[in-house]
Amino acid sequence: MSNPGLMSFTDLTGIIALTSGLLSFFSPCVLPMVPSYLVFISGITFDDYKELQSTKYRRIVLVHSLAFVIGFSFVFVTLGLSSSVVGRFLSEYQTYIMRIGGLMLIALGLYYLNVIRIPLFDRERVIHLQHKPVGLFGSFLVGITFSLGWTPCIGPALSSILIIASTSENVREGVYLLGLYSLGLAIPFMVAALVFNQLFSLLMRYGAIMRYSMKILGVLFICIGVLYFSSQWGVVSSRIGRILSP
Repeated sequence: MSNPGLMSFTDLTGIIALTSGLLSFFSPCVLPMVPSYLVFISGITFDDYKELQSTKYRRIVLVHSLAFVIGFSFVFVTLGLSSSVVGRFLSEYQTYIMRIGGLMLIALGLYYLNVIRIPLFDRERVIHLQHKPVGLFGSFLVGITFSLGWTPCIGPALSSILIIASTSENVREGVYLLGLYSLGLAIPFMVAALVFNQLFSLLMRYGAIMRYSMKILGVLFICIGVLYFSSQWGVVSSRIGRILSP
């Protein structure tokens, strides 16, 4: 990309997308379920892992976790691509899309701060698999199920990044942003797989972070929404981009 403005836009929104993914992992209905997902996709119980502590079992957890991550990343990146394609076709209405998107971001931010309720996200839409399909492909399918089923947990953050992606005329922008959002979710999940035998004690010790992750996301999306609606996003992102540039 040779356009400096576009580069600064990409840098800033990329940071936002990555941060949103990280904070989504620490949401109250994702983080407590991580040990269960690790057990489900790997087929190894916590007791087995604690007793054996072998390289074989560690590798099994990591490999299946990677397949799970690829599964939800595939869905998120596909959504990002679709969002950018729609935004490209509606590029002549960019100003209106930015303002409507700004209002939606503000609403999602207020939802995270518990100021308003959004019935769509209050309804629990969790898809449960009674039995995991066999093998790594089964873990991949569980990842897809996770991405499609946990609307109350990651829906608002995911929707916010999709709104940002839809305001770009560059189709690759959606893939880039949702790829970074997926990476934000994937990094702590893979770390959790590495420290699986210590995960329960870590959750008990640092579980309070869940209370703050959603508040941070709420404030972040309200700020972005205000900038979108007031048409100041480009100005602010360019200035921050110059600061971030070496």
